[in-house]
Amino acid sequence: MASKILGEANYNHYEVSSYSKDGFECKHNYTYWINKPFYAFGLGSARYINGTRYSRPKKLKDYTNHVQNLEAGLVDWGQDDDEVDEPEMAMDIVMLSLRTSKGLDLKSFIEDFESEVAVELCKVYEPYMKSGHVLFLDDQRRELRKMSLVL
Repeated sequence: MASKILGEANYNHYEVSSYSKDGFECKHNYTYWINKPFYAFGLGSARYINGTRYSRPKKLKDYTNHVQNLEAGLVDWGQDDDEVDEPEMAMDIVMLSLRTSKGLDLKSFIEDFESEVAVELCKVYEPYMKSGHVLFLDDQRRELRKMSLVL
């Protein structure tokens, strides 16, 4: 019902839980979806810089202590960082891009990772493609029905 009402009001369903008018999509979230680095500030926030994630404390008391230690120069920036390895990064890209109406850009994915990773990914999604739950589209967003056409 919401999709119908929003669609009739010229809102686009551009992400699993997001609608907007053309040109007003959330640029903040877009950074996550395309795996670009980002800074974050505040309670429970997380940054992703140079392939490393870091989350700040989620509880106010812990966060307050963190800020005090930060101001006192007692925080070791690398201590609690979580390095993201290539397989995890690939899964993040797939998962986040599938949240969007554009989906996963397989050409970019192949450029960022090995083509073997893309082939394995396509094999994993082949049953969902056959059932119609996942679509492979060409550059003009026309459906490709054969796996050989995808790669």
